Formats: sequence, structure tokens, C-alpha cells
Amino acid sequence: MKLPNQKLKTLIKTVLGLALVVWVLRDKMIDFDLLKHLIFSPLNLAVAFVFLATSSLLCTSRWLILVKAQGLYLNFRDLFSLTMIGNFFNTFMPGSVGGDLMKAWYIAGKEPNKRIKAVFTVILDRVLGLSVIIAYAAFTLLIFSNWLQGKPQLQILAVTIWTFSFMFILFSALFFYAPIWKSNIFNRINRKLRSSARLGKLLDAAFIYQNHPKQLLAALFLSALSILSANYFHFLEGSLLGIRLSLVQYFVIVPISVTAAAVPLLPGGIGTGQVAFYTLFKWMGVQSPEQGGTLCTLMQIYNVLFNCLGYFFYLRFKRLPSSQLDKNSIASLSDAMTFCEK
Repeated sequence: MKLPNQKLKTLIKTVLGLALVVWVLRDKMIDFDLLKHLIFSPLNLAVAFVFLATSSLLCTSRWLILVKAQGLYLNFRDLFSLTMIGNFFNTFMPGSVGGDLMKAWYIAGKEPNKRIKAVFTVILDRVLGLSVIIAYAAFTLLIFSNWLQGKPQLQILAVTIWTFSFMFILFSALFFYAPIWKSNIFNRINRKLRSSARLGKLLDAAFIYQNHPKQLLAALFLSALSILSANYFHFLEGSLLGIRLSLVQYFVIVPISVTAAAVPLLPGGIGTGQVAFYTLFKWMGVQSPEQGGTLCTLMQIYNVLFNCLGYFFYLRFKRLPSSQLDKNSIASLSDAMTFCEK
């Protein structure tokens, strides 16, 4: 049974999400007449499924690299099934936390003796994906800094993205700098953290990757390919909608909008996605920013249709009794996933 404060949080999120939907409809951020011409195109639907399947395969390959580095024995087929199950729950649960929780639940059942390591791969997979998404936008805004002139909102956003990217690069460099981890300060911090057995196991899982820098680079590369594919997909669909933006501009719009849409208000990023696309299209100088909301809605429809395939994987994927995580583990994982979305 949910605690009262959890119910209140859910209620607040739902109200905020519905308020965004009302805002989207009231301000006509979606051109439904333009949208219906593409939704019912079989060719366009087939192209969409190809891009979405490619993204799922790349994400599964990235996750497989992280899993193998931990010495786990799951194969590509199992991980692809879990990826599709995660996609399914991402579609029908607020934000994208629900899908990751389900992936963690099942992978823990597949590796009952290494559950902490298995669950950590889900967390790290999300962190790497999010970091590369933001890095795309940061690098693009750095190269095309002239876009920021006379646009204070975009300038603030750029500084925020650059700061996040810098911190990620700095932490990554320090992670592989051995002298720091051998210092007295770190040893004292390490002893305090390891007073919790579960946290100690998480630290052990994290430090395993210090011996696998090539695998992490390969995972980052696959993330970059996946996001490149997503950007091109948006560019292609945007062109069909008559949107006059360059592919490079999508390297800013798509990563930021997709990240914003992951905020757990309504399922599938409904409302948050439309507002994010509409706002960024406006900041980028598009004369008809409602094209952004229209593009977002089109992509959401295709994602829902594709992610529904995950239901068949869900029916076939049997969960062992030992896969059940205790309530504290689920709560901790949920908090970690939510933090990664912020």
C-alpha cells in the first residue's frame, strides 16, 4: 500500500501533467491537420519502426558490454527482451523510471547471486545514455555559439548543459586516475560509505569498470550512434512536416527535449515533450513553433506503437521467485533512476 505522501506526489504529478496538456491544446502547439497525413502512411510507419528497432538494438548492445564487464552471463537475446519490456513500461508509466525498474527487477532474477552488480548495470546504462545525450547538445552549442546571440533563455540553457558536460568529463577523468583513490581522504570516505553493505557492493560494482576503459568507450560510442540515429529520424520526419531546420540544429533540440520529456508526470512524456519541443523551436527562431509540438506528437505515436511490441516479450519472459527485490531495494533504485532524470 502506498504511503500518503507517495499518493500526494502522484496526484501532484498527474495534475501538473494534465495542466501541461491543457496548455498545449489551448495554445495550439500541435497542428492536427498536418499530423494526420503522416500518421496513416504505411511507408512512414515502416521507416519509423526501422529507426526505433535500430535504436533498441544499439541500446541493447551497449547494455551487453556493461553486463559482460561485470562477469554476468546474460546473452543478447535476454537483454533485448528486457529492453523491449522496459520500452513497454516506459510508454505506459510516468517518465522512464518504470521501464528501468522492470529491467532491474528481471535482470536481478536472472542473476540471483549477483543482483547488485546486475542492477548497477541498469543505472550505469542510464547515466551513460543521458550523459551522451547532453554532450551532443553541449558540443553543438559550443561550435555554433552564434545561435545564442540575443537569446538569453538559450544562453542560460547552454551554460547549464556545458556545466553538466564538464562535470561528467571531469568525474570520468578522475575515475580512472588511480592516485586519487589511494589517498587518505578517499580511504576515510570509502570506509564510511562501506558501513552500508548494499552501498559497499554498489561501489565494488562501479570500480570494476576501472579495469575496463575500452568497454566503457565502446558503450559511449554505441550511445552516440543511437542518438545520431534518433536525431536523423527527427530530422527526416521534420522534413516531411515541412520544418526548415538543419540536421545540426536537431542535435540541440532533440537531446534537450527528450530529456525534458523523461520528467515523470504523464506516461510517454505527454505534455512535457510538446512544451519542450515548442519552446526550443521558438528559441531557435522557427516562425511556426507549433511544428515542434506536432513533430513531438508524431514521434510519441510511433514510439507507443513500437513499444507495444514489448508486451509480447513481457508475456514470454518468466520471472523466477528469486528475482524479487525487497521493498527497500526497489525504493532505492527508484530514487536513483529519478535522480538520473533530473
